[in-house]
Amino acid sequence: MVHYKEDRPNAKPWVKDTNIELRKNLELFFYYTKVNPDKVTQKDIAETQEIFSDKEEEQRSNISSDFAINRSHNNTWIFQGNPTIFDIDKYVANNIYIWWSLRQEHFANTIAINDEVFLWRSDGGNRGTGGILAKARVVGLPKDRTDDENAKEYWHSDDWENSYLVVKLEVLEVRIEEGFISRLSLLEHSVLKDLLILRLRQQTNYLISPDHANELQELWKLSNSNMEEVFDTNDLWNFIDNEITDTEKEQIIKSRIGQSAFKKALLENEKKCGLCGVRDERFLVASHIKPWSQSNNQERLDVNNGLLLCPNHDALFDKGFISFDEGGSILVSDRLDEATKVFLNISESMRINLSGSKRQYMTWHRGNVFKSNYK
Repeated sequence: MVHYKEDRPNAKPWVKDTNIELRKNLELFFYYTKVNPDKVTQKDIAETQEIFSDKEEEQRSNISSDFAINRSHNNTWIFQGNPTIFDIDKYVANNIYIWWSLRQEHFANTIAINDEVFLWRSDGGNRGTGGILAKARVVGLPKDRTDDENAKEYWHSDDWENSYLVVKLEVLEVRIEEGFISRLSLLEHSVLKDLLILRLRQQTNYLISPDHANELQELWKLSNSNMEEVFDTNDLWNFIDNEITDTEKEQIIKSRIGQSAFKKALLENEKKCGLCGVRDERFLVASHIKPWSQSNNQERLDVNNGLLLCPNHDALFDKGFISFDEGGSILVSDRLDEATKVFLNISESMRINLSGSKRQYMTWHRGNVFKSNYK
């Protein structure tokens, strides 16, 4: 059973936590209006709470009716857990049946047997490591219960002894390493970048729209496909070039981090992030120096057109905030302030090993991607 603590976990049962109620109301508001929560002011929040205090039951009823009109089409959810509270990786890897907390209790009448659930591990204070690591289905409707002794080993606290509203799930697939869908890749997805969990990250349970469900299911299938074993190189490129758009081509390489032949080739030569030294392969990104969309078929597979970087440094390099000179010394755009440099672990003294073959690609990157101080 995985959950987040309420804002006042020791409060008496009859105390109504306005912060929790406001969060529930805002979730409904953002879901139906598509408003970006980052742009909502305090005045907006107060007015939203007032509106929903009058119409809360009506909105909740609408949610149930909207998604229950045709129950032959099951709902799709994202359930989030915090690894600093609970060892999510081991829990889903070692158990077929698991219990997950339903903290957004207004969904209790919406969840149904056989609903699809994607399990999300939050960053847990380690930025850039969050994302979807497993897929499950609902096999038991919400009910109050405590975890049993078998789940005690996964907790980092004594909260396993408490009773919570939970949902029973059957774990169908686990992808802790290969096939893991990172939060960073979703942020760059043309459709899934609008997932509520990417904008409002404090919740445990998220009901996602049918459009997002379809896109996420396709991405999950794609991240599991080992295309290099099905096609030879020429067949693979013919398939990519003929069947999908340039934007989708870029999404393929981003969504298949940890499984592509490109990353495997890089790992043979580089065992860690070229800048900070992170060695955990789950958090290493195979970054193209000359972007996928700008490369020909040979360049896309050329290992010399790649760097192995951690998610933070990959994002900076991909967006042109850092590059490297002919000797491999880092170039930092003046568009990054000092606080951001410290936060993202950027130092002017950093350098990478830059072979002669990589230099031509890096020259292209400096001239076309890097946000230099003179542009």
